[in-house]
Amino acid sequence: MGRFIEGYDRSQPLLLPAYVEDYVSQESLVRVVDAFVETLDLTALGFERTVSAATGRPGYHPGDMLRLYIWGYLNQLRSSRQLERACQRDLEAIWLTRRMTPDYRTIAAFRHDNPEAIIGTGAAFISFCRENGLVTPGKVALDGTKMRAVASAKNIAGADRLARDIAHTETEIAYYLDRLNIADQHPADARDQTVNRAAFASAIASLERRKQRLEKRQAELAEHDTNVVVFGEPDARPMGYGRAPKFPAYNLQSVVDIESGLIIHNDVANEANDSQLLHPMAIAAKEVFDVDQLEVLADGGYSNAQEVARCEQDGVRVAAPIKRGAMSAQSFRPVQFVHDEQTATIRCPAGETMYPKGKHTRNRAIRYRTPACQTCQIKQQCTPGYQRTIHRLVDQGALDRMERRVQENPDLMTIRRCTVEHPFGTIKRMSGGGRFLTRGLRRGEAWGEL
Repeated sequence: MGRFIEGYDRSQPLLLPAYVEDYVSQESLVRVVDAFVETLDLTALGFERTVSAATGRPGYHPGDMLRLYIWGYLNQLRSSRQLERACQRDLEAIWLTRRMTPDYRTIAAFRHDNPEAIIGTGAAFISFCRENGLVTPGKVALDGTKMRAVASAKNIAGADRLARDIAHTETEIAYYLDRLNIADQHPADARDQTVNRAAFASAIASLERRKQRLEKRQAELAEHDTNVVVFGEPDARPMGYGRAPKFPAYNLQSVVDIESGLIIHNDVANEANDSQLLHPMAIAAKEVFDVDQLEVLADGGYSNAQEVARCEQDGVRVAAPIKRGAMSAQSFRPVQFVHDEQTATIRCPAGETMYPKGKHTRNRAIRYRTPACQTCQIKQQCTPGYQRTIHRLVDQGALDRMERRVQENPDLMTIRRCTVEHPFGTIKRMSGGGRFLTRGLRRGEAWGEL
Protein backbone atom coordinates (compact mmCIF):
# COMPACT_ATOMS: atom_id res chain seq x y z
CA MET A 1 0.00 0.00 0.00
CA GLY A 2 1.11 3.55 -0.71
CA ARG A 3 2.08 6.01 1.98
CA PHE A 4 1.64 9.75 2.41
CA ILE A 5 4.07 12.29 3.78
CA GLU A 6 3.27 12.67 7.47
CA GLY A 7 3.91 15.56 9.80
CA TYR A 8 5.32 15.52 13.30
CA ASP A 9 3.22 14.60 16.27
CA ARG A 10 1.97 17.86 17.82
CA SER A 11 2.91 16.62 21.29
CA GLN A 12 6.48 15.73 20.20
CA PRO A 13 9.07 18.02 21.89
CA LEU A 14 11.33 19.84 19.39
CA LEU A 15 14.62 21.70 19.77
CA LEU A 16 13.72 25.05 18.16
CA PRO A 17 16.30 27.78 17.51
CA ALA A 18 17.01 29.74 20.65
CA TYR A 19 17.05 33.15 18.91
CA VAL A 20 14.36 34.87 16.86
CA GLU A 21 17.21 36.04 14.61
CA ASP A 22 17.62 32.47 13.39
CA TYR A 23 14.09 32.33 11.97
CA VAL A 24 14.75 35.00 9.28
CA SER A 25 17.22 34.28 6.47
CA GLN A 26 19.97 36.72 5.65
CA GLU A 27 18.47 37.31 2.17
CA SER A 28 14.98 38.13 3.46
CA LEU A 29 13.44 41.42 2.28
CA VAL A 30 12.38 42.24 5.83
CA ARG A 31 16.05 42.91 6.65
CA VAL A 32 16.13 45.54 3.89
CA VAL A 33 13.09 47.25 5.44
CA ASP A 34 14.80 47.27 8.83
CA ALA A 35 18.06 48.66 7.44
CA PHE A 36 16.32 51.34 5.37
CA VAL A 37 14.29 52.72 8.28
CA GLU A 38 17.45 52.72 10.39
CA THR A 39 19.01 55.25 7.96
CA LEU A 40 16.11 57.74 8.20
CA ASP A 41 16.03 60.87 10.30
CA LEU A 42 12.51 60.42 11.64
CA THR A 43 12.46 63.80 13.40
CA ALA A 44 13.41 65.65 10.21
CA LEU A 45 10.74 63.75 8.29
CA GLY A 46 8.12 64.99 10.76
CA PHE A 47 7.12 61.83 12.63
CA GLU A 48 5.41 62.50 15.94
CA ARG A 49 6.76 61.32 19.30
CA THR A 50 10.30 60.59 18.17
CA VAL A 51 11.44 61.64 21.66
CA SER A 52 9.91 59.80 24.57
CA ALA A 53 8.07 61.75 27.25
CA ALA A 54 9.50 61.92 30.75
CA THR A 55 6.19 60.93 32.32
CA GLY A 56 3.28 58.71 31.41
CA ARG A 57 3.06 55.29 29.89
CA PRO A 58 5.83 54.56 27.34
CA GLY A 59 4.70 54.44 23.70
CA TYR A 60 5.97 52.64 20.63
CA HIS A 61 8.85 54.23 18.74
CA PRO A 62 7.68 55.62 15.34
CA GLY A 63 10.56 53.78 13.67
CA ASP A 64 9.16 50.43 14.78
CA MET A 65 5.66 51.40 13.59
CA LEU A 66 7.06 52.56 10.24
CA ARG A 67 8.91 49.26 9.81
CA LEU A 68 5.69 47.35 10.42
CA TYR A 69 3.73 49.59 8.04
CA ILE A 70 6.21 49.17 5.16
CA TRP A 71 6.55 45.43 5.75
CA GLY A 72 2.76 45.08 5.76
CA TYR A 73 2.48 46.89 2.44
CA LEU A 74 5.11 44.63 0.86
CA ASN A 75 3.22 41.58 2.10
CA GLN A 76 -0.24 42.81 1.04
CA LEU A 77 -1.37 43.46 4.63
CA ARG A 78 -3.06 46.87 4.61
CA SER A 79 -5.56 46.45 7.44
CA SER A 80 -4.43 47.44 10.94
CA ARG A 81 -6.18 44.35 12.33
CA GLN A 82 -4.24 42.10 9.94
CA LEU A 83 -1.00 43.75 11.02
CA GLU A 84 -1.94 43.22 14.66
CA ARG A 85 -2.42 39.49 14.02
CA ALA A 86 0.82 39.31 12.02
CA CYS A 87 2.78 40.60 15.03
CA GLN A 88 1.56 37.58 16.98
CA ARG A 89 2.01 34.78 14.44
CA ASP A 90 4.26 35.82 11.52
CA LEU A 91 7.94 35.12 12.15
CA GLU A 92 9.14 38.04 9.98
CA ALA A 93 6.85 40.48 11.79
CA ILE A 94 7.93 39.08 15.17
CA TRP A 95 11.56 39.52 14.14
CA LEU A 96 10.97 43.04 12.78
CA THR A 97 9.09 44.32 15.84
CA ARG A 98 11.30 42.36 18.28
CA ARG A 99 8.22 40.53 19.65
CA MET A 100 6.26 43.73 20.32
CA THR A 101 2.51 43.40 19.69
CA PRO A 102 0.87 46.81 19.11
CA ASP A 103 -2.91 46.71 18.91
CA TYR A 104 -4.79 47.70 15.75
CA ARG A 105 -5.85 51.09 17.16
CA THR A 106 -2.21 52.06 17.70
CA ILE A 107 -1.30 50.95 14.18
CA ALA A 108 -4.23 52.84 12.63
CA ALA A 109 -3.47 55.97 14.67
CA PHE A 110 0.14 55.96 13.46
CA ARG A 111 -0.99 55.90 9.83
CA HIS A 112 -3.65 58.55 10.48
CA ASP A 113 -1.38 60.97 12.39
CA ASN A 114 1.70 60.91 10.13
CA PRO A 115 0.61 61.39 6.50
CA GLU A 116 3.22 64.06 5.71
CA ALA A 117 6.03 62.04 7.29
CA ILE A 118 5.06 58.90 5.35
CA ILE A 119 5.13 60.94 2.12
CA GLY A 120 8.61 62.13 3.11
CA THR A 121 9.65 58.51 3.64
CA GLY A 122 8.67 57.67 0.08
CA ALA A 123 10.69 60.65 -1.20
CA ALA A 124 13.68 59.53 0.90
CA PHE A 125 13.52 56.06 -0.68
CA ILE A 126 13.58 57.53 -4.19
CA SER A 127 16.54 59.72 -3.23
CA PHE A 128 18.32 56.63 -1.93
CA CYS A 129 17.66 54.82 -5.23
CA ARG A 130 18.90 57.79 -7.27
CA GLU A 131 22.08 58.18 -5.21
CA ASN A 132 22.87 54.49 -5.64
CA GLY A 133 22.21 54.43 -9.38
CA LEU A 134 19.05 52.29 -9.19
CA VAL A 135 17.07 54.72 -11.38
CA THR A 136 18.27 56.24 -14.65
CA PRO A 137 17.22 59.85 -15.36
CA GLY A 138 16.02 60.50 -18.88
CA LYS A 139 12.73 58.81 -19.76
CA VAL A 140 9.62 58.12 -17.68
CA ALA A 141 6.04 56.94 -18.23
CA LEU A 142 3.01 58.73 -16.80
CA ASP A 143 -0.53 57.49 -16.24
CA GLY A 144 -3.46 57.74 -13.85
CA THR A 145 -6.15 55.44 -12.52
CA LYS A 146 -9.31 55.79 -10.45
CA MET A 147 -9.09 54.55 -6.85
CA ARG A 148 -12.28 54.28 -4.83
CA ALA A 149 -12.61 56.44 -1.73
CA VAL A 150 -13.74 55.25 1.68
CA ALA A 151 -17.12 56.99 1.35
CA SER A 152 -20.10 55.10 -0.06
CA ALA A 153 -21.78 56.00 -3.33
CA LYS A 154 -24.90 56.74 -1.26
CA ASN A 155 -23.11 59.80 0.14
CA ILE A 156 -22.96 61.48 -3.28
CA ALA A 157 -25.52 64.26 -3.43
CA GLY A 158 -26.21 67.25 -5.64
CA ALA A 159 -28.44 70.27 -5.23
CA ASP A 160 -31.24 68.78 -7.35
CA ARG A 161 -31.20 65.45 -5.55
CA LEU A 162 -31.21 67.08 -2.10
CA ALA A 163 -34.12 69.34 -3.02
CA ARG A 164 -36.02 66.32 -4.37
CA ASP A 165 -35.32 64.25 -1.21
CA ILE A 166 -36.40 67.11 1.08
CA ALA A 167 -39.65 67.57 -0.86
CA HIS A 168 -40.32 63.81 -0.71
CA THR A 169 -39.66 63.77 3.05
CA GLU A 170 -42.03 66.69 3.61
CA THR A 171 -44.71 64.82 1.63
CA GLU A 172 -44.28 61.76 3.87
CA ILE A 173 -44.49 63.92 7.01
CA ALA A 174 -47.70 65.51 5.73
CA TYR A 175 -49.13 62.03 5.05
CA TYR A 176 -48.56 60.84 8.62
CA LEU A 177 -49.94 64.09 10.05
CA ASP A 178 -53.11 63.52 8.02
CA ARG A 179 -53.33 59.99 9.41
CA LEU A 180 -53.12 61.41 12.94
CA ASN A 181 -55.92 63.87 12.19
CA ILE A 182 -58.10 61.08 10.78
CA ALA A 183 -57.46 58.97 13.86
CA ASP A 184 -58.50 61.88 16.09
CA GLN A 185 -61.69 62.51 14.09
CA HIS A 186 -62.77 58.84 14.04
CA PRO A 187 -61.89 57.36 17.40
CA ALA A 188 -61.99 53.58 17.39
CA ASP A 189 -60.87 51.19 20.04
CA ALA A 190 -58.87 53.19 22.59
CA ARG A 191 -56.07 50.63 22.67
CA ASP A 192 -55.68 50.52 18.85
CA GLN A 193 -55.80 54.31 18.66
CA THR A 194 -52.98 54.58 21.21
CA VAL A 195 -50.85 52.08 19.25
CA ASN A 196 -51.47 53.87 15.93
CA ARG A 197 -50.75 57.32 17.38
CA ALA A 198 -47.45 56.06 18.84
CA ALA A 199 -46.42 54.50 15.48
CA PHE A 200 -47.38 57.65 13.55
CA ALA A 201 -45.54 59.90 16.00
CA SER A 202 -42.44 57.71 15.80
CA ALA A 203 -42.51 57.83 11.98
CA ILE A 204 -42.91 61.61 12.00
CA ALA A 205 -39.98 62.02 14.42
CA SER A 206 -37.80 59.81 12.23
CA LEU A 207 -38.74 61.77 9.12
CA GLU A 208 -38.06 65.07 10.87
CA ARG A 209 -34.57 63.88 11.78
CA ARG A 210 -34.02 62.83 8.16
CA LYS A 211 -35.18 66.24 6.96
CA GLN A 212 -32.74 67.95 9.32
CA ARG A 213 -29.87 65.83 7.99
CA LEU A 214 -30.80 66.67 4.41
CA GLU A 215 -31.07 70.38 5.19
CA LYS A 216 -27.67 70.25 6.89
CA ARG A 217 -26.20 68.62 3.79
CA GLN A 218 -27.87 71.29 1.67
CA ALA A 219 -26.13 73.97 3.74
CA GLU A 220 -22.77 72.15 3.42
CA LEU A 221 -23.24 71.96 -0.34
CA ALA A 222 -23.72 75.73 -0.48
CA GLU A 223 -20.56 76.21 1.61
CA HIS A 224 -18.45 74.13 -0.80
CA ASP A 225 -19.73 76.19 -3.76
CA THR A 226 -20.21 73.13 -5.94
CA ASN A 227 -23.07 71.22 -7.53
CA VAL A 228 -22.07 67.77 -6.21
CA VAL A 229 -20.34 66.80 -2.97
CA VAL A 230 -19.45 63.52 -1.25
CA PHE A 231 -20.62 63.88 2.33
CA GLY A 232 -18.22 62.49 4.90
CA GLU A 233 -15.32 62.83 2.44
CA PRO A 234 -15.60 66.16 0.58
CA ASP A 235 -12.17 65.72 -1.07
CA ALA A 236 -13.49 62.79 -3.12
CA ARG A 237 -15.37 63.23 -6.40
CA PRO A 238 -17.77 60.97 -8.32
CA MET A 239 -15.64 59.21 -10.95
CA GLY A 240 -15.97 56.26 -13.27
CA TYR A 241 -15.40 55.04 -16.79
CA GLY A 242 -17.81 55.54 -19.69
CA ARG A 243 -21.45 55.11 -18.76
CA ALA A 244 -20.72 52.96 -15.72
CA PRO A 245 -22.09 54.15 -12.35
CA LYS A 246 -19.97 56.86 -10.75
CA PHE A 247 -18.55 56.25 -7.27
CA PRO A 248 -16.57 58.44 -4.85
CA ALA A 249 -12.95 58.18 -5.95
CA TYR A 250 -9.59 59.86 -6.41
CA ASN A 251 -7.35 60.06 -9.45
CA LEU A 252 -4.10 58.28 -8.55
CA GLN A 253 -1.20 59.52 -10.69
CA SER A 254 2.18 57.82 -10.97
CA VAL A 255 5.43 58.44 -12.83
CA VAL A 256 7.47 55.29 -13.48
CA ASP A 257 11.12 55.12 -14.49
CA ILE A 258 11.43 53.27 -17.81
CA GLU A 259 14.69 51.47 -17.01
CA SER A 260 14.06 50.27 -13.46
CA GLY A 261 10.25 50.13 -13.34
CA LEU A 262 10.25 52.02 -10.00
CA ILE A 263 7.58 54.60 -9.22
CA ILE A 264 9.63 57.76 -8.75
CA HIS A 265 6.72 60.10 -8.03
CA ASN A 266 3.03 59.76 -7.31
CA ASP A 267 0.19 62.06 -6.38
CA VAL A 268 -3.52 61.89 -5.66
CA ALA A 269 -5.89 64.34 -7.34
CA ASN A 270 -9.65 64.77 -7.27
CA GLU A 271 -9.90 65.79 -10.92
CA ALA A 272 -11.54 63.06 -12.98
CA ASN A 273 -9.73 64.21 -16.14
CA ASP A 274 -5.96 63.84 -16.62
CA SER A 275 -5.61 66.78 -19.04
CA GLN A 276 -4.65 69.32 -16.34
CA LEU A 277 -2.17 67.06 -14.55
CA LEU A 278 0.56 66.64 -17.17
CA HIS A 279 2.69 69.66 -16.29
CA PRO A 280 2.69 69.33 -12.46
CA MET A 281 3.47 65.60 -12.62
CA ALA A 282 6.22 66.06 -15.23
CA ILE A 283 7.88 68.90 -13.32
CA ALA A 284 7.75 66.91 -10.06
CA ALA A 285 9.47 63.98 -11.79
CA LYS A 286 12.08 66.35 -13.24
CA GLU A 287 12.82 67.68 -9.75
CA VAL A 288 13.18 64.15 -8.38
CA PHE A 289 15.80 63.35 -11.01
CA ASP A 290 17.38 66.82 -10.70
CA VAL A 291 17.95 67.06 -14.47
CA ASP A 292 17.52 69.81 -17.07
CA GLN A 293 15.78 67.65 -19.70
CA LEU A 294 13.23 64.87 -19.33
CA GLU A 295 11.14 62.78 -21.74
CA VAL A 296 7.64 61.79 -20.62
CA LEU A 297 5.52 59.08 -22.28
CA ALA A 298 1.78 59.50 -21.71
CA ASP A 299 -1.55 58.46 -23.22
CA GLY A 300 -4.13 60.54 -25.10
CA GLY A 301 -5.79 61.71 -21.90
CA TYR A 302 -2.88 64.10 -21.32
CA SER A 303 -2.99 65.73 -24.79
CA ASN A 304 -3.75 69.22 -23.55
CA ALA A 305 -2.07 71.80 -25.81
CA GLN A 306 -1.46 74.36 -23.08
CA GLU A 307 0.01 71.75 -20.72
CA VAL A 308 2.27 70.33 -23.46
CA ALA A 309 3.51 73.83 -24.34
CA ARG A 310 4.29 74.56 -20.67
CA CYS A 311 6.25 71.30 -20.47
CA GLU A 312 8.30 72.26 -23.54
CA GLN A 313 9.14 75.61 -21.96
CA ASP A 314 10.38 73.82 -18.83
CA GLY A 315 12.59 71.27 -20.59
CA VAL A 316 10.13 68.35 -20.73
CA ARG A 317 9.47 66.58 -24.04
CA VAL A 318 6.10 64.81 -24.10
CA ALA A 319 5.24 61.89 -26.37
CA ALA A 320 1.52 61.08 -26.48
CA PRO A 321 -1.17 60.53 -29.13
CA ILE A 322 -3.65 63.34 -29.72
CA LYS A 323 -7.27 62.75 -28.75
CA ARG A 324 -9.45 63.55 -31.75
CA GLY A 325 -13.23 63.71 -31.84
CA ALA A 326 -15.41 61.85 -34.34
CA MET A 327 -16.44 63.68 -37.53
CA SER A 328 -18.85 63.12 -40.38
CA ALA A 329 -17.60 60.89 -43.18
CA GLN A 330 -18.27 63.72 -45.67
CA SER A 331 -16.17 66.30 -43.79
CA PHE A 332 -12.48 66.94 -44.24
CA ARG A 333 -10.65 66.45 -40.96
CA PRO A 334 -8.80 69.40 -39.37
CA VAL A 335 -5.45 67.69 -40.02
CA GLN A 336 -6.13 68.09 -43.75
CA PHE A 337 -5.99 71.85 -43.31
CA VAL A 338 -2.27 72.73 -43.43
CA HIS A 339 -1.04 75.59 -41.25
CA ASP A 340 1.72 77.90 -42.49
CA GLU A 341 3.80 79.18 -39.57
CA GLN A 342 5.38 82.02 -41.60
CA THR A 343 2.19 83.61 -42.89
CA ALA A 344 -0.07 82.48 -40.00
CA THR A 345 -2.60 81.17 -42.51
CA ILE A 346 -4.16 77.80 -43.32
CA ARG A 347 -4.43 76.10 -46.70
CA CYS A 348 -7.65 74.10 -47.11
CA PRO A 349 -7.98 70.84 -49.13
CA ALA A 350 -9.20 72.88 -52.11
CA GLY A 351 -5.99 74.92 -52.09
CA GLU A 352 -7.61 78.12 -50.83
CA THR A 353 -6.05 80.27 -48.10
CA MET A 354 -7.90 80.70 -44.80
CA TYR A 355 -7.15 83.78 -42.69
CA PRO A 356 -7.49 84.48 -38.92
CA LYS A 357 -10.96 85.86 -38.17
CA GLY A 358 -11.01 86.27 -34.39
CA LYS A 359 -10.19 84.32 -31.23
CA HIS A 360 -12.05 81.86 -29.02
CA THR A 361 -10.86 83.06 -25.61
CA ARG A 362 -12.21 80.23 -23.45
CA ASN A 363 -10.68 77.49 -25.61
CA ARG A 364 -7.51 79.47 -26.43
CA ALA A 365 -8.08 79.03 -30.16
CA ILE A 366 -7.95 81.17 -33.32
CA ARG A 367 -10.74 81.03 -35.95
CA TYR A 368 -9.77 80.67 -39.61
CA ARG A 369 -12.16 81.27 -42.51
CA THR A 370 -12.10 82.10 -46.21
CA PRO A 371 -14.71 83.76 -48.49
CA ALA A 372 -13.79 81.22 -51.19
CA CYS A 373 -16.19 78.71 -49.56
CA GLN A 374 -19.11 80.28 -51.53
CA THR A 375 -17.71 79.27 -54.92
CA CYS A 376 -15.80 76.14 -53.83
CA GLN A 377 -16.43 73.08 -56.00
CA ILE A 378 -16.03 70.62 -53.10
CA LYS A 379 -18.03 72.58 -50.49
CA GLN A 380 -20.59 69.78 -50.15
CA GLN A 381 -17.82 67.42 -49.04
CA CYS A 382 -16.48 69.94 -46.54
CA THR A 383 -19.42 71.53 -44.69
CA PRO A 384 -23.22 71.79 -44.93
CA GLY A 385 -23.05 75.31 -43.44
CA TYR A 386 -22.47 78.74 -44.92
CA GLN A 387 -18.69 78.33 -44.73
CA ARG A 388 -16.11 76.12 -43.02
CA THR A 389 -14.50 77.41 -39.83
CA ILE A 390 -11.27 75.91 -38.51
CA HIS A 391 -10.29 76.47 -34.87
CA ARG A 392 -6.56 76.18 -34.35
CA LEU A 393 -5.31 76.15 -30.77
CA VAL A 394 -2.82 78.80 -29.77
CA ASP A 395 -0.46 76.01 -28.64
CA GLN A 396 -1.30 73.65 -31.51
CA GLY A 397 2.35 73.63 -32.57
CA ALA A 398 3.33 71.90 -29.32
CA LEU A 399 0.66 69.23 -29.94
CA ASP A 400 1.89 68.67 -33.49
CA ARG A 401 5.48 68.20 -32.33
CA MET A 402 4.29 65.80 -29.63
CA GLU A 403 2.31 63.73 -32.11
CA ARG A 404 5.26 63.67 -34.52
CA ARG A 405 7.41 61.99 -31.87
CA VAL A 406 4.88 59.16 -31.57
CA GLN A 407 4.58 58.78 -35.33
CA GLU A 408 8.35 58.58 -35.72
CA ASN A 409 8.65 55.93 -32.98
CA PRO A 410 5.36 54.01 -32.44
CA ASP A 411 7.09 51.65 -29.97
CA LEU A 412 7.05 54.47 -27.39
CA MET A 413 3.38 53.82 -26.64
CA THR A 414 4.03 50.11 -26.16
CA ILE A 415 6.84 50.95 -23.75
CA ARG A 416 4.56 53.35 -21.88
CA ARG A 417 1.77 50.79 -21.55
CA CYS A 418 4.04 47.97 -20.38
CA THR A 419 5.85 50.24 -17.90
CA VAL A 420 3.23 52.31 -16.13
CA GLU A 421 0.11 50.13 -16.25
CA HIS A 422 1.77 47.13 -14.63
CA PRO A 423 2.21 48.85 -11.20
CA PHE A 424 -1.45 49.90 -11.26
CA GLY A 425 -2.52 46.31 -11.80
CA THR A 426 -0.34 45.18 -8.90
CA ILE A 427 -1.62 47.94 -6.60
CA LYS A 428 -5.28 47.18 -7.34
CA ARG A 429 -4.75 43.46 -6.86
CA MET A 430 -3.03 44.07 -3.53
CA SER A 431 -5.73 46.50 -2.40
CA GLY A 432 -8.62 44.19 -3.14
CA GLY A 433 -9.86 45.90 -6.30
CA GLY A 434 -8.48 49.40 -5.74
CA ARG A 435 -9.78 51.21 -2.68
CA PHE A 436 -8.19 53.55 -0.17
CA LEU A 437 -8.42 52.86 3.56
CA THR A 438 -7.93 56.49 4.62
CA ARG A 439 -10.03 59.57 3.93
CA GLY A 440 -8.85 62.73 2.20
CA LEU A 441 -6.35 63.70 -0.47
CA ARG A 442 -3.26 63.94 1.73
CA ARG A 443 -3.76 60.67 3.58
CA GLY A 444 -4.53 58.97 0.28
CA GLU A 445 -1.26 60.28 -1.09
CA ALA A 446 0.55 58.91 1.97
CA TRP A 447 -0.95 55.49 1.23
CA GLY A 448 0.17 55.79 -2.41
CA GLU A 449 3.74 56.64 -1.41
CA LEU A 450 4.37 53.09 -0.30
